[in-house]
Amino acid sequence: MNSLAKNALLLTIVTLSFTYQSHAKKTSLEQRLLSVVGKNAVRCGVFHFNDRKSEYLSDAAAAQAIRCMTVAYQHGQGFYLSDEGSGIDSYVAKGILGTPNRSGIYRFDYDSSPSGGGFSGNDAFGMASCHKNAVPGKIDPETDCAIKLKAPPPEPVKIKIKSKPSRCEFTQLKLPDDFAVLAVARPSGVAVGHKTDFQIDQSGYQALQVEVLVNQPDKPLVLILGQSAPTIWNIHWTQGTHIIAVVVGGGNRQAVAGLPRGIPMLNPTGENEDGCKDFYKEGELETLNPLSRRLFGRPVEKVYLAENGNVLVGEPLSPDIKVLSSSATPPKSFFDKNAPLAGEAGLEDGLKKGLLRKATEEDGRAWFAQVAEREPSDVPPIAGQETTPKTPGIYEGAYVVLKPFVFPAGLVAKNFFVPRGVPVPSGDSGHSAIYDFNTLKCLGLDLLCYRP
Repeated sequence: MNSLAKNALLLTIVTLSFTYQSHAKKTSLEQRLLSVVGKNAVRCGVFHFNDRKSEYLSDAAAAQAIRCMTVAYQHGQGFYLSDEGSGIDSYVAKGILGTPNRSGIYRFDYDSSPSGGGFSGNDAFGMASCHKNAVPGKIDPETDCAIKLKAPPPEPVKIKIKSKPSRCEFTQLKLPDDFAVLAVARPSGVAVGHKTDFQIDQSGYQALQVEVLVNQPDKPLVLILGQSAPTIWNIHWTQGTHIIAVVVGGGNRQAVAGLPRGIPMLNPTGENEDGCKDFYKEGELETLNPLSRRLFGRPVEKVYLAENGNVLVGEPLSPDIKVLSSSATPPKSFFDKNAPLAGEAGLEDGLKKGLLRKATEEDGRAWFAQVAEREPSDVPPIAGQETTPKTPGIYEGAYVVLKPFVFPAGLVAKNFFVPRGVPVPSGDSGHSAIYDFNTLKCLGLDLLCYRP
């Protein structure tokens, strides 16, 4: 099988794989919902979002959805309404559900892969009771459950006076007569890259790092890169390859490492929009050629998909080829020093600074003892059995918060104990369970909180 046929077969397999995984995630969500509201529940609407931005309903559609939920509730039927779609590396959803016989109205949250980036089958589904409305049977999603169905009114237009006009162009780029425009894109629906232990912006997400190896010695080239997640594109190139310019963009900050200083670059992300806001929507390849023609007067010659955080752009490598990279802009030079370390590195940093300590069995026993003291059991003991229940392992792998602490980005399903007098950590808890001794309540994702 030749190289072209192998690449075509690989692309077909990847496409089918992602199609199957997306369908499986939606099926899992539906199974979760129906297990709560019943198989005969009324489906009051499923609307979707892209790039983590909600697709709001029109006034008429929102009114119809509210009427559907209200009527179902009044008749004692189960119902649900869902806002769902692909996040950075999983399928996520939020919405409202009502259990049969008017037994409750809940806001729900769903994440197909809370561990991030995998398809292990361990999804997360949590529910929180909505505020009971003063008018029986009347459901207001925004007031009762903090779910917005209709778009907020537009903000007043602010007129900014700039000292110079905004441009989406290279100001001093001289292009040769013969050159290629090559692009790198992610597979549809999945952010790609190796997870780092730091952030490069204030988005709250761990930065991803994509290793890009360019082998195009035949003629100079321009690179177009981009995806929604905050990403460092670490560039390597072979001897004889000449990169003359780079365009990079996405929903969060993008950074280009590994290139020598002086290569022209257009990076319209974050505060560097430079008149190019939303110039490239990831996964929508039809936006690439208009962008390329606008900047370089010709379409993109070929698009390469980044798989598993690595991508080869150009021709296949020969065994003795020499690969180059520049130390002028290493990946860690983009580390945001004002943001805490991400993931496990952030927890280790908290231990070193005395903000955290590792939990012990005594912490778990103290929690259950204080909860039992406040809510004593009214069940008589059984003869011959221990009266002191065994402590569940909620302390295993858990942390005790000693001082004010910010949850690191990319945190996934950890347990934290917060002693009396210590504030609950700020930031995104990442589906963690927080056992707060101040209130004797378990905060965070309800699904992960252990209750005796």
